[in-house]
Amino acid sequence: MQVLIEESKKLRRASACIRDGGTIHVKLPRHWPRHLKHSVTQELVERLQKKDAKERALLDKATQQETVTITDNEALTAFVQAINAATFQVPLGKVQIGTAKYNHLAQVNLKTKTMTVSRYCLNQAPKEALRYLIVHELAHYFESGHGPRFWALVAKHVPDYRLQSSIMKAFHHQAVIQEDAPSNLPETPTVKAGYTSKPKRPVLAPELSQKPKPAPVKTPQKNKTQKDKTGLLPGFVKQLLLWGEGFTR
Repeated sequence: MQVLIEESKKLRRASACIRDGGTIHVKLPRHWPRHLKHSVTQELVERLQKKDAKERALLDKATQQETVTITDNEALTAFVQAINAATFQVPLGKVQIGTAKYNHLAQVNLKTKTMTVSRYCLNQAPKEALRYLIVHELAHYFESGHGPRFWALVAKHVPDYRLQSSIMKAFHHQAVIQEDAPSNLPETPTVKAGYTSKPKRPVLAPELSQKPKPAPVKTPQKNKTQKDKTGLLPGFVKQLLLWGEGFTR
């Protein structure tokens, strides 16, 4: 697998995930020393490789199961209603397809009785694993948490729920990885780093581009000979000169 490392000064801990059709993305704090970055990266990559190999092995076992593909809310509603009629027979509300990638494969809003199933669980999914996922959500109508009573309800209708849960999680994760592959992503124009230059102004004809310059305004200049020479002297010296002129008169 290809490994891409991204460093950020805002991070405080490391993380890693598999994206883009099988590329491992590792995020590290920039301030960590080099030896720590190397050891943590190696540990995270090995852990993800083991997890990916385990998921693929589970899906290989699930190839014996019948697959099912659901593309719209009507088909999903019919699928859920059939399972509900054979199991809990709860009052169903709205059933819809969601877009959750990383958090919930499916969820139920107990106030509105709305069930949402991620679309990554519905394309050629193992039928028994998908049935477990619906039973899991239907059991939440009686138990909101995941305590012993909840798992007893699930085990009543899906005895091997642990295996089917692992298969469904692996199928969902691999579906997300494959859809994020570069060949399936829309092409986006590459943007070069740096500042973009301002658009050039249109070139006008010479008679339009050369504007007439305004005539310079002449300011009258004082004659240096008419300037009072005493203006350059300190104040007390001017007083002495004026006092002396009074005696000469």
